[in-house]
Amino acid sequence: MSDRLPLFPLGGVLFPEMLMPLHIFEPRYRLLVRRSIANERPFGIILGPEGLDAGGSVRSEIGTSATIVGHSPLPDGRSFIVVRGVRRFHVAKVDTEVEPYLVAQVNWLEDDDGAGAEQLADVAADAFSEYLNGIVAATNEPRAEATETKDVREGTPRDVAYRVASGLAIEPRERQRLLEAVSVEERLRSEIRLLDRENALLRELLLRLRTSGEGPALN
Repeated sequence: MSDRLPLFPLGGVLFPEMLMPLHIFEPRYRLLVRRSIANERPFGIILGPEGLDAGGSVRSEIGTSATIVGHSPLPDGRSFIVVRGVRRFHVAKVDTEVEPYLVAQVNWLEDDDGAGAEQLADVAADAFSEYLNGIVAATNEPRAEATETKDVREGTPRDVAYRVASGLAIEPRERQRLLEAVSVEERLRSEIRLLDRENALLRELLLRLRTSGEGPALN
């Protein structure tokens, strides 16, 4: 099934079910947002501007449709909005002529679990909990209590995978690869590898901080 979708290229990646705040200031995207609100229609967020060449064609072909769930207009025409990711899509064709912003013909993508997603979700949730607690410990951020694994693992394996993907402080291209994963299983396996890397770096950092007397160790 295909549909036409206005595109909003960003330097970040939006995942389904996740929230993202945006500052809308360019006239073409002010128009896009006004129309999206008036018509109660989603628009597509896709990695850019490095995802766009001079001719307007899209190199990052996988994005996420977004609905506006919060809107704070400013007197000068700018606005702050909050969007929620809905569905992944694949760009089949881009039209650069019909509107001041890009409009794409998109095909919607489904999220198949794949084999072993339930077990992998548990592993990813444990590793992500360690990751969050490591960041708290390394930055000495005040916090009432450590992140509990049960909070991370709520919902389906798909929910866990997108929650982890959204929460990882990694490069946009790595986040894009997580979005492009063909199944929940593949996404979770990639996240576990990334978390193994990030947690090892955090443990090394915490060891250095402990040695210098500046911070606690990672449990």
